[in-house]
Amino acid sequence: MTTSKSHQAPLRALADIKPGYPFRGAIRHDPKGEVSVVQVRHLDPEYGFGEGCQAGALDRVTLEGRRKPDYLQSGDILFVSRGARFFAVVVPHIIPDHTVCTPHFFLIRLNESAKAVITPEFLAWQINHHEAQSYLTRLGQGTLQHSISKSQLKDLPVTIPSLHRQSLVTSLHRAALDEAEQLRALIANREQEMRALGMAVLSEARASGQAPVPAQNDQAAAGHP
Repeated sequence: MTTSKSHQAPLRALADIKPGYPFRGAIRHDPKGEVSVVQVRHLDPEYGFGEGCQAGALDRVTLEGRRKPDYLQSGDILFVSRGARFFAVVVPHIIPDHTVCTPHFFLIRLNESAKAVITPEFLAWQINHHEAQSYLTRLGQGTLQHSISKSQLKDLPVTIPSLHRQSLVTSLHRAALDEAEQLRALIANREQEMRALGMAVLSEARASGQAPVPAQNDQAAAGHP
């Protein structure tokens, strides 16, 4: 793969792309199952896995199909290819061993040459960026259920800046997410304080008895100026 001239390449030149494991029917949790399953509900479009890959968060199953499973590896990217929003998340290092994803995902795994020029975090960030999202949304329109095909995803143009610039972007992105989470916590705390204050004021007023109603001016009541 050569990117020194254009600094851009289609995703197919950077990664292997495979569909998720082809489950038949609904996924049923099996406490004795030896394989964990990542489903769309385990992921957040902004924060990725979060606590979704901690012990007990994923369903356990026993695989019955003949296809050899592609177990997730740290640094893989899961792309949600169906639904109202397409997005990508990076598989964290704490993912349990022997974990697969459902067919709602495409599994994107950088090839060895691509690992030297682009990071999984930056690739996922770029897929989620407005520019790529507009591109993918246009492709996904016109179907009953919005979806992106494997061939369409392979053709996604990927811009490749220097590793230093990639690190800068992903670091700022993480900082922005952390700041947003802190602000939400502050807002929730202030709302809780206001609810408590309101209840205290109302309870105090009720306990002290009904406040006197101000007397109405006789002339005003009679309609005189």
